[in-house]
Formats: sequence, C-alpha cells, structure tokens
Amino acid sequence: MKRLLTATALAATMATSAFAASDAEEAAITMYYPDANFSVLSDDQVTEMFAVANSGKSDTEKRTEIEAIAAMDNPSPASADVSDMDLTAYVPEWRLNEMTDAEKREVVALVNKDENPDNVRIQLLKDMESAAPNLTTGEMQAVKDIVPSADLTVLTTEQVNKIRAAIYGSDEDTEKRSVIEDALS
Repeated sequence: MKRLLTATALAATMATSAFAASDAEEAAITMYYPDANFSVLSDDQVTEMFAVANSGKSDTEKRTEIEAIAAMDNPSPASADVSDMDLTAYVPEWRLNEMTDAEKREVVALVNKDENPDNVRIQLLKDMESAAPNLTTGEMQAVKDIVPSADLTVLTTEQVNKIRAAIYGSDEDTEKRSVIEDALS
C-alpha cells in the first residue's frame, strides 16, 4: 500500500512539474510567436518571453528575441528547412512556385501547428484569399513581350485575373495588349 501511495504521489508531482503559462502570458507571447509550444517551454523561458513581449522594443525586435528564447532549448519545428516537407498536400504546386521562402516557412509553421491536414488546408485557403496574387515568372515575361512598359510590381486580384485571361486567351497580340493596358490603368 505504501508503494502505491508513493508511486501515486510521485506521478502527481511529476505530472504537475511542467510550468503552466497564464492566459495573459500566452496571449502576449503568441502575438509575436504564434507557434509557441508552451508544453515544452520552461518557466524561465515563458517569463523572459513575456518580459520581451511587454518591452518597449519594436514588434520585429520582440518577434526575433522571443523566437530566439524559444529556440535556446527547444528547436522549433517551424524553423525546419522548407525542402524537408512536401507542401503540395496543402498548397497547389503552382501556388508554391510563386511563394517566397518566408511564405513557405509560414505554411510549414501552420502545418506543424495542426496535425489535421483538413484544418491546415482550410486555414491556408482563408489566408490565400486575402493574400496578394502573384504572376509567375513566365506570365510576367509573356506580359512584357506584349507590353514592354508594363509595371507589374503591385497588382490587385482583379488585375491579375484580367491579365491572366488576356495572356491565356486566343486573342491576337494587339487585343491582348489593349486588355493588359486597360487592366493596368
């Protein structure tokens, strides 16, 4: 009986030894480090991260410092090399080709955050709806071939859709040029 009580007490002590961050700490930290895994962070790390989150530093500095604190003893899976993961299960290949490395790292972070692929796809679709669309390198070259003076630096979704319709349409180049110029004006 004594062994059972000792084992139960030991198990209870070990189960509660992990630091539980308060709601305020979690909210402040996740504002700058959304991928924070509080189950693996020590109480010292949480305290230090909370202090940084409430400091007068810029948001970029806070994010960098908090991520560095988290990585000290707990390398984040979100910092994994993007090439280590097949993201085509979550994002169409054509969209992956137009994403920057930073955008791909955000996808990796989201994938690591939720193991359910359907939840990840839903979140990615929501994020992609609000994301600025990009023309592929080939599409930009096709536009430049038709309208050499075209400024393709900042485009709306509507502009991208009109440009794509023009370059993939069966119209003559003069008609394509007119549609593209109209879309860019």
